[in-house]
Amino acid sequence: MIPSSNPDWSSLKPMPVSRVSSRHPIIVGHRGASGLAPENTLAAFQVAADLRVDGVEFDVQRTADGHLIVFHDDTVERTTNGTGAVGQFTLAEIQSLDAGSHFDPRFTGERVPTLRETFDFLRQTNLLLFVELKDPWRYPGMEAETAALIRTYDLVDRVQVRSFYHPSLHTLYEIAPEIAISELWADHLPTDEEVTFKTINAYYPLYTPENLAHIHRRGQQATAWTVNAIEVAQALIAAGIDGLTTDVPDRMLALVEG
Repeated sequence: MIPSSNPDWSSLKPMPVSRVSSRHPIIVGHRGASGLAPENTLAAFQVAADLRVDGVEFDVQRTADGHLIVFHDDTVERTTNGTGAVGQFTLAEIQSLDAGSHFDPRFTGERVPTLRETFDFLRQTNLLLFVELKDPWRYPGMEAETAALIRTYDLVDRVQVRSFYHPSLHTLYEIAPEIAISELWADHLPTDEEVTFKTINAYYPLYTPENLAHIHRRGQQATAWTVNAIEVAQALIAAGIDGLTTDVPDRMLALVEG
């Protein structure tokens, strides 16, 4: 069953509670810790774990031969030494690329990880996992595959799945209602009629103290992306934001921990 526009909030899973701390807001490393290490790599996730952030956000796509991988862009040029569309690479081909030296020569040889490798690595940490399904209309069935891996690695209580393509999240809800879900919003906040899931994750300029108060009165949580400026974070924290996704988790941790 797809949730109605006025769901029973008590029946929907909220944002996972951090096992790391009870800090508020929670701090989530964007693509691992993309200001400190090459994005969406195990190296970035290790940096985030070492910092003891609350969680990491990362993106999921699929290779030409059907493997779920952690990668953001439609093409590989910006973050690897290859060229071409992500979906045209086999797993062996995309993992032969260097995904680290573009950031810093110290990371030369870092690979594009599979979702399996990422889950296997992250389950050994205390991090929460915020999994974004990228362009799922291109990859039929990725919702079921992602849910199966979340269950396989026993991560249901530590995961929230996100997407800008909201029908994909409805599909996931039908498959695995026990998994926490959050719709991503870029150009407006959801109206009362558009509200579906318990957590809203929106572009930070959309929030004001007034609409955050309304979101909380509705029984929802609100998180913001991608917040890198200290003064922006301070304003959002003062307004009551529940979570910040950031490229610079070291700076945000210093802010919230005083």
